[in-house]
Amino acid sequence: MTTKLSLFILYGWIIVFLLILLSACSFSSGPTGTPTPDLPVKEIVQRSSQAMLKAETLHFSIKLSGRLAYIDRPPTTALKSVVGDLLRPDSLRAIVKVSTLGLVSEVGLISIGKTSYVTNPINQRWQILPPEWGWYFDPRAPFDEHRGIPAVIPHVPFRKLGMVEIDGQPYYHVEGMAQGKQITGWTAGLIVEGEVPVTMWIDPQTFLIRRVELVETATDPERPTTWVIEFTDYGQELEVEAPPVE
Repeated sequence: MTTKLSLFILYGWIIVFLLILLSACSFSSGPTGTPTPDLPVKEIVQRSSQAMLKAETLHFSIKLSGRLAYIDRPPTTALKSVVGDLLRPDSLRAIVKVSTLGLVSEVGLISIGKTSYVTNPINQRWQILPPEWGWYFDPRAPFDEHRGIPAVIPHVPFRKLGMVEIDGQPYYHVEGMAQGKQITGWTAGLIVEGEVPVTMWIDPQTFLIRRVELVETATDPERPTTWVIEFTDYGQELEVEAPPVE
């Protein structure tokens, strides 16, 4: 009797263990042990696209390294970085860092609809973007619903690499190969051709993108132009107003 009771208890524990194991099969644990949905990469990317379109505000940084990416012709001014805030549908404030003939400078930028304001590099006063400026990079391009990140990524073949941590948080890590013509709008025309490896880090709970990396392999085999775009502070209260113009 005692033996039968012991076997009954043992079988009971085995069944409980198997049920727990089966229930965990639909999840994979991130680096911190937090359960995350084990979804196909296509669904992850599709959900990410939809989440990005719903985000009304966000903070972003765009940093370029490697071979210089010129934003004028003939090439004299290269884009170095942009840090700013986006307010949908079409407002933005940012600091744009450029290098002109080796001299690095920062320009304030506020865009509201079709009007853009910049700070004069000499006196730092705001003015409407002068038409005679030989260069301009619109930082709203990566977020455009028709040609930006959320519009393009569902059409790029990605594969899932696993889960990685950024600042202690687990993220889906995916990579794919885009064509230059797919992302030329996303990069405001700075990338127009060739194969471009794209890597993304996506929040498994919200599906919002945390980081995107682009590598222009065609620019320089030794030091290709590399874009790193980071996103934080989704959904924070934000106002973008036109600056005083002299």
